[in-house]
Amino acid sequence: MKKELDLKKTVAELVEEFPEFRQAMAEIGFKEIMNPVALNVMGRVMTLPAGVAVKGLKLEDVVRELEARGFSVKGADAPAEVCGGGGTEAHDGCGCAHVSPAADAPLDAASQERAAALKGFLQRLSAGESLDEVRKDFIKDFASVSAEEISAAEQQLIEGGTPIHEVQKLCDVHSALFHGHIGGTAPTDAAPEVQELAEGHPLTVLNRENQGLAKLLDRLTAAVESGDAAAIGRGLGELNGLYSHYGKKESLLMTLLYRYGVTGPSGVMWGVDDEIKQELRALTKSLADEIAGQEERVSAFFQRIRDMIYKEEQILFPLTLRFFSAQDWLMIYRDMPEFGVAFIEGAPKWPAGDVYVAEAEAKERAMLASGRVRLSTGEIGCRELEALLNLLPVDITYIDKDEMLRFFSNPGQVFARPRLALGSKVYNCHPVNIVPIIEQLVADFKAKKRDRMEIYRYIKGKPVGVRYLAVYDEDGEYTGAVELVEDFSEALKQFGAKQ
Repeated sequence: MKKELDLKKTVAELVEEFPEFRQAMAEIGFKEIMNPVALNVMGRVMTLPAGVAVKGLKLEDVVRELEARGFSVKGADAPAEVCGGGGTEAHDGCGCAHVSPAADAPLDAASQERAAALKGFLQRLSAGESLDEVRKDFIKDFASVSAEEISAAEQQLIEGGTPIHEVQKLCDVHSALFHGHIGGTAPTDAAPEVQELAEGHPLTVLNRENQGLAKLLDRLTAAVESGDAAAIGRGLGELNGLYSHYGKKESLLMTLLYRYGVTGPSGVMWGVDDEIKQELRALTKSLADEIAGQEERVSAFFQRIRDMIYKEEQILFPLTLRFFSAQDWLMIYRDMPEFGVAFIEGAPKWPAGDVYVAEAEAKERAMLASGRVRLSTGEIGCRELEALLNLLPVDITYIDKDEMLRFFSNPGQVFARPRLALGSKVYNCHPVNIVPIIEQLVADFKAKKRDRMEIYRYIKGKPVGVRYLAVYDEDGEYTGAVELVEDFSEALKQFGAKQ
């Protein structure tokens, strides 16, 4: 049989066509191909030229090695599509392979069948069948499952009419089915493709945070077992780092995945994140009194956080590498400092990211220096206007009449606001359970049933006011909405002093 390799096919397709190709690639230096998970996750979306480029090798050298092993190569002059979002632009130290979004590269027939089969397993669990029985069939039919297949299965459930909150309820059961560590300790090892990323890459930082989080959970578990109330209190305080870690995941990774049409896993995980944060607040209050009698509840809570670590490392992070371009990762790197660092001392630098940030800020300074804004009451330079807005003790966020996020000021003063979200639908920047509230509010603004909504409550221990105001032009036409967020701590101190 003639062994002709078509370089337009993915690595996984070539392995399926020529099983001996896998061993040949391992001998040439692509040892990751022997890992079933790596082959399933990236092998199904990466071509050989792309893989060669990621390794920093020359395609002609690899072709020569393959020909020496009895293969002929078709399309050896095909360009590698790496990290450019659809071209051959420079790698920029990103360390990740980029393949066009799923809309341009749908799952093949075999993958669709596997996704449908996975959907069937999830439906059996949803119908109440025991985990043990479903796992028996699952293990028999699936040696491994890729992040994309889990994504497709959850997406099919949601698109088939299963409410996302129902899929969310099944999330932890799904996790036990997929990685089978129920009651055990979920590994924090990064997926193979994440392990190859550059130092300081956003996913490298998030993986380090997960490792630090796992160590904190180990300490907390030991404290619970020994009944050390003081250590438990300190550890729960440290767990507040989840707000920073989950904030980066939700506002940077999930928001961008929504833009690429990947809504299932993001929506489910975001909802579970909120439940974890809610339980953290509840446990912090209740454990201040007594740990006795709550050991089982605390243990289940810790396990749920460990399960989320696993889902991030093995499902979410590989999915982002499947869709995000080099430019996406650079923008994420620029926004990450707004959310702080959790569970580690500090985030390592990413040289390619630092170059991008410096260039972007220089362009912005030049633009601000040359621009002016003319209004009916006068004019002001763009640089002066931005300085003025930054002085105001309020965060301002504006969405236009089409619900697109267009502007914000003072990021991080109360809530972190990533530049990456600009140009996204406002619904994609919030957890699923909040979306109906936003939709109703916008509908009321457009219909002029009301022109404001105000909320005043303590957030992270601070008295915060959040005001939503409709914006109408001089003809009374709806042009958008503005959110004003203000921390009233200092104001209340002043009133208290005067009293």
